[in-house]
Amino acid sequence: MAEMTKQQAGAQTGDRLKRYLIVVDGDGAHLYYTGILLQRLEYIIHTTKMAEEALEILNVAMPSLILTDTDLLRMSGLELLKEIKKNPKTKAIPVIVYSLSRDTALRDACLKEGATAFLPKPMDPEALYAAIQKATEERPRSYIRLTTCLNVIIGSGRAAEADSLNLCVTALSEHGMYVSTSKPHPAGSQVSMTLLLENAAIKIDGLVLYSFDNSKGPLRTPGMGIKFIRIRPEDEALIKTFIAKQITRDLRRTE
Repeated sequence: MAEMTKQQAGAQTGDRLKRYLIVVDGDGAHLYYTGILLQRLEYIIHTTKMAEEALEILNVAMPSLILTDTDLLRMSGLELLKEIKKNPKTKAIPVIVYSLSRDTALRDACLKEGATAFLPKPMDPEALYAAIQKATEERPRSYIRLTTCLNVIIGSGRAAEADSLNLCVTALSEHGMYVSTSKPHPAGSQVSMTLLLENAAIKIDGLVLYSFDNSKGPLRTPGMGIKFIRIRPEDEALIKTFIAKQITRDLRRTE
């Protein structure tokens, strides 16, 4: 087992809490796929092929959530789930079980033993993200939030294009974005934007939900969170496809 120090279920980095997860899967290829996927979704992870190691980790670190396959090397995922839930110190940890098996009896047994969700393997990134969010967050996000760096123009005309040199989209979802800027618009403002996405220039009208300026201190990135209030369906589909490609780039789903 890799040496670990005691740590909290999440680590504060900048503006958001990064959740710590344990992933257990006897299939090395799928363990790698899931691990990289979760890191790109901004989770801190520890991966292992053995349920026994996962139980050892729980002696020194309490994760926000555990993901386990049903088919493990010795102790099964269902047995691991039972061990977690019968221990008073760990029974509150959400456990998501996934499996290649389509046996409804196995699914029902896992849910009866306290699994938060039972997902088919290989896991769809959106379904996985939604299940983790639901299990770990008071206000779960409905859509994947991609950390990125994209150009955006706010407003129109030459002045807006000149100002765009100081703007950067650092987080993007299907329905909103965070724009890093030293001169954010105040919350409640409506803004017209052009998002430069690969070979497309996407026109969007947005509403500023919140903003931070330099007075908020060094741990907050100055900028503004914007909700899309007007966007063409085909452009929304382009953003969704872009996010999916970035999350799964260079990864091959394994059966």
